[in-house]
Amino acid sequence: MNACLKKNKGFLAMAVLMGAVSAIAAAFVSIILQWILDVALNGDLEGFEKMIAGIAIYMAALCLMGFVEALCGKILLRNVTKDLRDRIFRGVMSKGPEEYYKCNSADYLSMIVNDVKLIEENFLIPLLLSIQMIALFLATLAILCYLSPLITAILIGFLLLMFLVPALLGKALQKRQNFYSEELARFTAKAKDFLSGYEVIRSFSIGGHILSKYHKENSNTVNAKFRADRLVAVNESLADMLSTLSVVVVVFVAAYMVLRGNITAGTLLALIQLSGTFSTPVLVIMQSFPKMAGMKPILNKVEALCTQENKSSVANAAASVRFQKGISFDCVKFGYEDDHAILKGINLEIEPNKKYAMLGDSGCGKTTVIRLLTGYSDRYQGHICYDGKEVRQMNQRELSQQIAVIHQNVYLFDTDIYQNICLEEKFSEEDLNLALQKSGVAGFLSQMEEGIHTKVGENGSRLSGGQRQRIAVARALIRKTPILVLDEGTSAVDQKTACAIERELLKEKELTLITITHHMQIELKNQYDRIFYMDKGVICTPDCE
Repeated sequence: MNACLKKNKGFLAMAVLMGAVSAIAAAFVSIILQWILDVALNGDLEGFEKMIAGIAIYMAALCLMGFVEALCGKILLRNVTKDLRDRIFRGVMSKGPEEYYKCNSADYLSMIVNDVKLIEENFLIPLLLSIQMIALFLATLAILCYLSPLITAILIGFLLLMFLVPALLGKALQKRQNFYSEELARFTAKAKDFLSGYEVIRSFSIGGHILSKYHKENSNTVNAKFRADRLVAVNESLADMLSTLSVVVVVFVAAYMVLRGNITAGTLLALIQLSGTFSTPVLVIMQSFPKMAGMKPILNKVEALCTQENKSSVANAAASVRFQKGISFDCVKFGYEDDHAILKGINLEIEPNKKYAMLGDSGCGKTTVIRLLTGYSDRYQGHICYDGKEVRQMNQRELSQQIAVIHQNVYLFDTDIYQNICLEEKFSEEDLNLALQKSGVAGFLSQMEEGIHTKVGENGSRLSGGQRQRIAVARALIRKTPILVLDEGTSAVDQKTACAIERELLKEKELTLITITHHMQIELKNQYDRIFYMDKGVICTPDCE
């Protein structure tokens, strides 16, 4: 948050300055009211007429200053909100895979949308308003002291009572605001889960059950917000009561002073005006400070993520590297949980430009080997090296230059086929056509109305599973990474097509291919340089083959 405000310090300074000037100018309206009434009661028509032009100019200037202050505030809110969302998104994207998957994607979405909105409404706006109100309060206090020290002392007494309220409610409100943020994130995750499961809900006719669960989550969320709002309402009502009471007392005391001849009727009007102005900024500040204090946990959470993004951006600078010597696994052990090992001592060598297959039943550790190879976690024991360089010492940019993985479950962005293959990068027409041919995408493009620029829908909903996986193959081939992993990457296409794609990849002389599969294509088995068999987290001995 501090970084975002610092980046927009010009607009912040202008908003604060113009807000302060506007507030001070607004406080002096009470003096103008005093002059008007005193001149009228004295029957000074000439003086009254002279005041009209001056007052008109003053009010026009006041209106202009208010507009500039409001405009600067809106620009500041726009810029800070944009920067904050950008930093949160970069922070999420900079997480390592192991760290990223510890949270539901809906939690990240809730931070970007809900938490940023809460920060805007309950921190940024109250902050700007509080600064303006402090300036208004100080200007009002100075004028009150000039007009009547007695009235000033009475209002300060009420002021001290007002400050007791947020002091008593601040911590409780902070806890409830944090709880509401957590409930909002949980509700977003559940709603996303239900919407993503539309086909399952429809197929198994469980709409009533899901609607009931949604209703419960929705109720929990709005009730969490209500509990926070209820405390805010207590704070606001007590502040309103004390503010109204202070004005009533001031009117009685000032009216008595008029009867005694200590002040003029114009001064009475000014004091009444100022008493309302005096309590208003205090009231606003009392309402704003608990809101800002309640945002501390959310601000800390966002700041932690943004700090991670700053560290990662430095680490991601990398020189271009190529695969020359090979990959080595030396006694590698790993478990997703500390007390449950998945890999129990893997030793293997992968040489450049050779073709390898890794077979084994589900849960034997094949995919975990590939995950570690692509930098999923640095918690493994032993050594994993590319050309002698430890994976722990490589950042994501270096790894992505070395290896590409085609997974069984392919994700496609809600854009066209071309963008899903190129992913915003520029490639030559020759490289694109070659990738389309080798992946099999060219085989179905003629069936598409807009060819390669056909929209695929959300996560490729307008394409078949086989078409989605062909696009994933093309996405990997066009980048010409020296190592390609097929992690059940052709499982969604028919056997004939899968065999054709795999055969094309096996012909690539300058490609290191690692195929992860449950079932080896018999006709392609002899084209692999070596086949590894995995069982219960270890590479089996040659006897097992």
